[in-house]
Amino acid sequence: MKKNNFEELTQLEEYASNEEISRIKSELLTSPEVNNSLVGTVVALSKNYAKSVLITNAEMVVDEQGLIMDAFIFAAANYVAQAAINKEFSVLIGSRCYFYAPLKLGDILELEAQALFDESSKKRDVKIVGFVKEIKIFEANIQVVCTEDHIFKLKRPLSASKPAEDASDIGKTNPEAMAAVVAHALNKT
Repeated sequence: MKKNNFEELTQLEEYASNEEISRIKSELLTSPEVNNSLVGTVVALSKNYAKSVLITNAEMVVDEQGLIMDAFIFAAANYVAQAAINKEFSVLIGSRCYFYAPLKLGDILELEAQALFDESSKKRDVKIVGFVKEIKIFEANIQVVCTEDHIFKLKRPLSASKPAEDASDIGKTNPEAMAAVVAHALNKT
């Protein structure tokens, strides 16, 4: 494992110095506990813009041919989109994605995210493109809602509250209620 981490750090240095990556990490408000070996590392950050690098690894492989599960590409796109917005509390609410080619073990995916929004809006749109060398691999438009508190701490509107059917339901996430919370947060704009 240490060998893989060393190799990944060495490869990242082609995109940004360790000092630059550390500085960016300290400026990122979003996803502070994320596992960068699974979603990529942000190597450039400015207002409404982020660039990340995803170095594919053996944990992402789905078969003996070295095919990378596409969910890791999507996770990396979501992370770089969140970084472009760079708000402490934000949640993905929608996306339209296009996967143009698969990734294989050893590929390095560069993702760029450009946030397109009004600063006062809670709903944000982000355009993401991903390349391996000069080949476009991925493209997406991701919608994110920014909230003033953690999504799990927001008050649910009365219409979203449903009594638990039995004791085993207590503490489980209710998707309809969570959607109502996000919709309620958007309507407070």
